[in-house]
Amino acid sequence: MDIGKESIKRAVLDVKHLPPLTITAAKLMEAISDDEIDLKALAGIIDQDPGLAARIIGLANSAYFSQPSPVYSVEEAIIRVLGLNMVKSLALGITVAGSFEIDRCPRFDLAGYWFEALASGHLARSLVMALPAENRPDMNPLYLGGLFHNLGVLLLVHVVGDAYSAVLEDMKNPEAELRVVERERMGIDHRTASGWLAEKWHLPPVIISMMTELGNSDYQGDLETEMLLLNAAVDWVKDVRKGQVTSLAESPWLASFTDVNKERLSRIEETVLCQIDDLELVARQLA
Repeated sequence: MDIGKESIKRAVLDVKHLPPLTITAAKLMEAISDDEIDLKALAGIIDQDPGLAARIIGLANSAYFSQPSPVYSVEEAIIRVLGLNMVKSLALGITVAGSFEIDRCPRFDLAGYWFEALASGHLARSLVMALPAENRPDMNPLYLGGLFHNLGVLLLVHVVGDAYSAVLEDMKNPEAELRVVERERMGIDHRTASGWLAEKWHLPPVIISMMTELGNSDYQGDLETEMLLLNAAVDWVKDVRKGQVTSLAESPWLASFTDVNKERLSRIEETVLCQIDDLELVARQLA
């Protein structure tokens, strides 16, 4: 590794001043781990941040959720459209992502970041339903894992934006693999940065595990089923962004599920593909 890459890696892993989490983010972090929190308490946390409340209400009114009549409050968004757990995840994802300064890397596509986050979370959550009922894990951590899987990109952009511009320039090559380019240019990739950030910010343990083990084909821990589903979702979404639509039934991450419902997989895939345009609109709205 050359000196430049050593310096960049050290700048990321030794960063002294992490973007501070807001009071709202800290409260939402507690809410994520609180299974007893009710919708009024969650809405109250979100309403303390008018910008966040507006985004949640805007999401509930987006074409993606196809509501017949407008939603005017966070409580309505929870009750009528999004549900308690999804609002927890989305609100935390929005506030955490908002902690980073992306202006340091003008090439960075924030809408693309949000598309991959939202689509991966949605797909990972949906894949649970292709498993037999007795083998289905909790889908809520999977949604949050999808939302947060590429959080390390924001950290790299925030800390070493100039260096990340060079990464994005190399990614114009359609054959390029992001993590490979990141390591070649910077000595660190966004998944390593994601896991480091998750631990520093004390994100929920299940999310730390997902972020640190993503992409590890040898993982055999307590979250094995969740990790296989999340990896399948993340890789499929990345392929879609490249214009390479592959069949979920052919995903190597799902090969070990001998009892997966392939007809259900096909329907999930078709549904997500039909929602791509609406997801892109939501992603631009969040950017």
